[in-house]
Amino acid sequence: MSWSSKHQGISEFFHNKLGITGLAIIVFFTFTALCAPLLTSNSPNQIYVTGPWAVPQWATAFPQYSDLPSNMLVTSADLANWRITTASSTQATPQQVALPASALNGLGFKFDPREALLISSAVPYSAKTFSGETVASLSYNFTYEYKPPYDFTFGDIIYVANVSNVADFYFRFILSGPSGTYKLTSYAIMSNSPVEVISYRNGIPVGRWYDISLSNVLPDVNTAALGPSGSTAVDSGQIFLAKKGIYNYTVQLVVIPQQGETAFVKVYMEPAYFHVLGRAYGLLGSDDKGRDLWSQFVYGSRISIEVGLLASAATVIIGTFLGLFSAIEGGVLDEFWMRVADVILVLPFLPLAIVVLFVFTQSPVVQKDPSILYIWLVVLFSVLSWPGLARVIRSQALSLKERGYVEAARALGAGKLYIMNKHLLPNIMGLVYANLALSVPGFILTEASLDFLFPNASTIPTWGRMIAKAYEHAASATAYGFGWWWFLFPGLAIVLLSLAFVLLGYALDEIFNPRLRKR
Repeated sequence: MSWSSKHQGISEFFHNKLGITGLAIIVFFTFTALCAPLLTSNSPNQIYVTGPWAVPQWATAFPQYSDLPSNMLVTSADLANWRITTASSTQATPQQVALPASALNGLGFKFDPREALLISSAVPYSAKTFSGETVASLSYNFTYEYKPPYDFTFGDIIYVANVSNVADFYFRFILSGPSGTYKLTSYAIMSNSPVEVISYRNGIPVGRWYDISLSNVLPDVNTAALGPSGSTAVDSGQIFLAKKGIYNYTVQLVVIPQQGETAFVKVYMEPAYFHVLGRAYGLLGSDDKGRDLWSQFVYGSRISIEVGLLASAATVIIGTFLGLFSAIEGGVLDEFWMRVADVILVLPFLPLAIVVLFVFTQSPVVQKDPSILYIWLVVLFSVLSWPGLARVIRSQALSLKERGYVEAARALGAGKLYIMNKHLLPNIMGLVYANLALSVPGFILTEASLDFLFPNASTIPTWGRMIAKAYEHAASATAYGFGWWWFLFPGLAIVLLSLAFVLLGYALDEIFNPRLRKR
């Protein structure tokens, strides 16, 4: 193809509205896939980034979602805003401290270095201290003016500097307000818990910062606050913060001396945090475990584009080569490859792909690195899809081979390879380009279908897997509005990206096929 014809083809493409529309959509999703780490701040598999079933943030513009809470830290980082009370034998002094990054991991929100309360206390053993003495309390009042959240996290960041003659000490968290008063922690329940560490004997370390991080999703927290029935409570945030109004949040340090001894403790306490997990979050909301659906959507675009483009490119290369090869060689080789194509064409594509996918998922290699699964899918798609294109290319090449200029080239001594490269291939490139674009949607839809049928085959987020998980959890979730945001956007993305390649294919076919050009 000469430079003038190439330039003319490009000019025609940019005057083709369908082609430009398709290309714009493809560029958008390609940019999204390439820049996924820059466009997201959360891992697609990180749970409780926000509350479960959070609607997209922009949905709060609608009346039914207008007073849903976003992620919010309702407590203050300034000790001056807290009410501090201590026992008579306790000294409490605010001091400026800098928290190491290791103390802040996993909190789900940003903490800055702040003031800590240095608590030094001597507690002599007596009958009154047999169950422990509250040596310090930090209380904070906050106003809650939203619908109740499903979940929240709470806790404190502490540094235990010195401990002696102590049977145990622990931290008690209490929430009170219009909804009632709830002791969110219980020493009797949590002192022996292998998960919730709120006491010295249960694992609070000495000589380093430690984050006591708890949540109402933990059965021990709900049991401590609600009694035995709390062990099976779901969305208990709607109980604790059921009403709008002023709430009081308190954390207490309780010391239990050894029998007959005077206990000494020296502890730094940060202002306790209380973090409401939002019911409105981000661009696409969250799933049933509070995972960021925008992160899943963005990273999922990678798989759809990669599988679609790679499988289409491999199919077109194989089909074009074998179609030309069969046409130019003829005879036994032509017959052999066409019979192979016939055999593959009669194979049931989707059932075979399901069986092969199941076999792949049992491989230890795939289980170790799930991304390999999609490499094998590209190979499978390519092997099963080339015959159709090969037959079309062969038919076109056989027609071209009988043209006068090809006969003239052959009479002048041109070889098969020369004729293929100079006369056949350039004349079928329009067909190749169009098929390259038009075959991508089929592979995108097939990959999404397999992910929908096998959502647990991999942990890599894909659009098909998002829809499968939404079908599994949201289809019966009437209390959460069926989680419409969970399946709507990946479904639209699959349709848009597939449509984009169809529009691009039609535009290319129109440019390279003169009979389809508008007069």
